[in-house]
Formats: sequence, C-alpha cells, structure tokens
Amino acid sequence: MSDVPDTLPIGPGWARAACDIVERHLAGGTSASVIEAMRSRLLELAFRADCPQADGLGEAGEISRYSRHQLVAEPGIGYSCLLIQWPAGHATPLHDHDGLWGIELVLDGALQVEEFRKDESPGSDGLAHARTLVLGVGDAAAFADPRYVHRCRNLSARKPALSLHVYGGLLERFNTFEPDVAGRYQPSRYVTRLDSVAGLAGI
Repeated sequence: MSDVPDTLPIGPGWARAACDIVERHLAGGTSASVIEAMRSRLLELAFRADCPQADGLGEAGEISRYSRHQLVAEPGIGYSCLLIQWPAGHATPLHDHDGLWGIELVLDGALQVEEFRKDESPGSDGLAHARTLVLGVGDAAAFADPRYVHRCRNLSARKPALSLHVYGGLLERFNTFEPDVAGRYQPSRYVTRLDSVAGLAGI
C-alpha cells in the first residue's frame, strides 16, 4: 500500500481508545453477544471531545466523494478499523462484507442503513429485507451473520457524514448486488480502495 497517502489527521488518543475497546472484547471471542457488547461500548467514542468530524479530514472541496481512511489493519490481530467519509446524499450499492462480522458507528451526521440477508430459497430474488435503520451520532449497527448485506445513505442533502467501521479482518474484497432481467439479485466482485492510512497500527 505504498501508494496510499499517510495523511489522516486523527488524534492518537481517540484512535487508541477505539483499538483498546475492540481488543478487550475480542479477547472473549467473536460470538454475536461479544460483538454486540463491543458495539455498545464503542458508542462512547462519538461523544469524546477529540472525536473526528466529517469536515475535519480534509479541505471542504475534498468531501465531494466517498472516501475510506484506514486506522488500523495488521495481519494476525483479528480486526481492522477505518473511517468512512460520506458526501452529502451519497448512497452505496447493496453489498456484503465478504463473510466478516462488522460494526458501523456514526460519528457525525446521519446514515440510513437498509439491511438484508442472502436468501437462496426457491422463488426468492436472492435477498430478503430485514429492516431499515436510521443512525444518528452515537448510534451503531452490528452484524455477525456472513449472509448479511446492506446499503447505506447519507441522509443529508447538504452536509457530509463520518462513520467508524470495525471489521473482523481486513475487508479487501466484497460483492455488490444488482437485479438481473428476471429481478434476481446477482453478485459482482469488487476490490476495496483506501484513500489514506492513518499510520496508527503501532499505537
């Protein structure tokens, strides 16, 4: 990843606090209950005085596109953390997380999250809608089912949003889902891209 800039202005205290919460909980395994407990504990990060804000990660003109900023991801530690910056009104396609568990915490702004499960039963279109969430600052969604699929949207038409994402490994590839002519959702494989690396892996 030598071509990825190391320019993310995140305070090491906030980042270290996020890593400490994740690592303490992972010592207890990766069951759904552990992930839920981790999700609950991570909420406090959104209310720290040093919590990053959407407009603080670059010049205002740079928030015109969706961007992913890696905080920590090392082989063998069992998780990765990144910040995702959402321009006004931006929406992702339906996508999975390559079988990884995950947590997404809103730090600034508000996101709508539509959750689905992969469904291979006869007559299904391939996805079953589970629920729709609206997450504001300090709200977080968690998932542990490898069949989990979702799409997210910044609810503001004028302001950017920022979210913290914790995954049970390095999310390097994933599937997006679009309906074919028969209305059945078909996967397309994508490789992830990073916009910066915070250089906090050793904190």
